[in-house]
Amino acid sequence: MINFQKMQVAWLRLSMSIHNWSVGRKGGHRYRIKSAGKTIQKISDIRGGDDGETFARRIGYLRNIDPMVFEEMVLDAFQRDGYTIQRNARYTGDGGLDGRVHMDGGWWAIQCKRYRNAVHTEHIHNLREDALREGCIGGVFVHTGKTPKGSKHAAQGVTVISGKRLTDWLSGEAKLR
Repeated sequence: MINFQKMQVAWLRLSMSIHNWSVGRKGGHRYRIKSAGKTIQKISDIRGGDDGETFARRIGYLRNIDPMVFEEMVLDAFQRDGYTIQRNARYTGDGGLDGRVHMDGGWWAIQCKRYRNAVHTEHIHNLREDALREGCIGGVFVHTGKTPKGSKHAAQGVTVISGKRLTDWLSGEAKLR
């Protein structure tokens, strides 16, 4: 007998694959998805004399790439780790969300920001509100800036990914979980 939950997961993955395939056929998306794959490879190739220098070079590189390529990199990294993702059909007018990832039994909203300076705590709160409005169970706030003390726990239900955790994850050297 087939497990109903396994059927649901298989159906979800199939429907998201079809959705992501149709989105990926659009010129701008196709270009940025392809660029994201190349950029992930480049991040893993960036090295310094020690861990600190490697991190500094990688985060500096991320802060200067196309913001939409950064969004696609994050989605690709979730997918690489075995999660089902949902790409947005367009980059602008996306309601503040850059995509979705299915984990822990539900959809999580993803927001990606390329910052040079500290994150604004209200951006994290806004993600939580946007996620709930869109029917998601939580949010993942991914950024290249500095995370002020207390911001990692600024909004219940929002996970913040930044710093060395971000660069190690994108390079494939570490998993999020």
